[in-house]
Amino acid sequence: MAFEDFLNHTCDIYHVQGTAKSPGFGLTAAKDYKYPETPDIANAPCHFAQGGSGGTVNTVQQREPNRTFEERIKLVLPVDTDIRVNDKIIDHRTGYVYTAEIPRTVRTHHIYVFVNRDGSEASL
Repeated sequence: MAFEDFLNHTCDIYHVQGTAKSPGFGLTAAKDYKYPETPDIANAPCHFAQGGSGGTVNTVQQREPNRTFEERIKLVLPVDTDIRVNDKIIDHRTGYVYTAEIPRTVRTHHIYVFVNRDGSEASL
């Protein structure tokens, strides 16, 4: 089995951009971070390791007024993919939005990065 066959998912990657924006009144400019409208890398081949494999952690906590769902998933990418800390990743299969942690290169073969998804669900 080739490594390319393992990358059976696709995702879009958005790099966070910081712009200096002054609130006025003689105050110094503060960084304003946002993501661009179009992805920096579109249809990137990847693999979301879900189902409890490879360090995937799912947590559901009951908080008022709704319960929160936190998910940490291992994302595997080709070695030449430009992924950075705090990048936004959108999974094409589910449409879920993730935020990247620190990417790690494995022996110049591939990159893996843990991604987090936070969200809330309606009360039961």
